[in-house]
Amino acid sequence: MRKALIIGAILLALPTSAGWAQDDLGEVVVTGQRTSQAYYTDEQPVIGLRRQADSAVQSVAFTSDSRDEPTRKREIHAMLLAAIDRTDSAGVQLVTGDFELVPVTRANYADQLFQSGNRPDTSVINLMVKAKLAGSTGSAQKRIDDFVRAVPPSGRALLEKRGSLTLTIINPDQYRDEIVRLVADGAKKSAGFFGQEYGVDVTGLDQELAWAQISGTEVFLYIPYRFSIKPK
Repeated sequence: MRKALIIGAILLALPTSAGWAQDDLGEVVVTGQRTSQAYYTDEQPVIGLRRQADSAVQSVAFTSDSRDEPTRKREIHAMLLAAIDRTDSAGVQLVTGDFELVPVTRANYADQLFQSGNRPDTSVINLMVKAKLAGSTGSAQKRIDDFVRAVPPSGRALLEKRGSLTLTIINPDQYRDEIVRLVADGAKKSAGFFGQEYGVDVTGLDQELAWAQISGTEVFLYIPYRFSIKPK
């Protein structure tokens, strides 16, 4: 039997709702909630890295219900430009993206897709407002709320919040080495309870990093490892 900590390469399947990190990711939306529960579930491994998220994001919608479509689009674009011009002073950023976030600026605002609204003759552009976290989400939520209220309407265009805050994390894969060290230390400690004649097999550390929200401000980053304690 092997006499030291053995790091294997057995791939383990995880639910598809987990977020997967790749090298050089930018800022990503935390999407690792696996069930209808709001936060931590018992499907995650015990050992991982708990840390504060980098920012909070709020989904928003630029809408207009003017009768003709060209007018609706002009009104939404005018309000979107007014919003972009206020982001710096408000301490927020307009972003888009289902996973990795991309800033919305005057250079790319016209590339944002129009969608049909829930009512007839309504056009919508769905974006997010991002605010950096500094402790609780209260400060971030206030900055976002103040920003949304301050953007002036254009014609029949409106800016509305949708849903609740979610969290973001910048380049999750930068924490891989730290998480591997935590797993190694935990595995060695567990084997030590059984005496010097026991070692541990660790598998799954070659998998990509995953993460989940575990509180209103924190995320849990982990690698889907498994380990077993065996005689040496």
